[in-house]
Amino acid sequence: MTPRLLAGLLWCVLLGWAAGILSFSSINGEDLPSALFALTFADKFIHFFAFALGGWLATAALRVSFPHLRLARALLIGIALVAAFGAIDETWQNFTPGRLGGNLYDWIADFLGAIAGALLTLRTHARLERFLTRP
Repeated sequence: MTPRLLAGLLWCVLLGWAAGILSFSSINGEDLPSALFALTFADKFIHFFAFALGGWLATAALRVSFPHLRLARALLIGIALVAAFGAIDETWQNFTPGRLGGNLYDWIADFLGAIAGALLTLRTHARLERFLTRP
């Protein structure tokens, strides 16, 4: 697989991830399964792991798309993109009936998840590069 194809695939999956998050945020609060939020911090774990996936996707896409980009910069940009999207998601929920958006603790879980996902690329990038064929 060429780097361009893998980068395109990662960006497309990232966009699909974002669409899925916004779709879930658009569900009326009364239609959400209460079992998801029955435990005190269950929704924070959901936010953390969902945004860890986003952090990994964004940072992996950046690292494959821009191989000469410094690692620290790729990590920071990936985290910033996903954390900003978390803020957009929390704002979006304000316009969904039965939902309360703008929850700072949800956004903090999103932010920490983005950091974890971005850092995970440090462990997985070499494996991702195995899919690449260089000319």
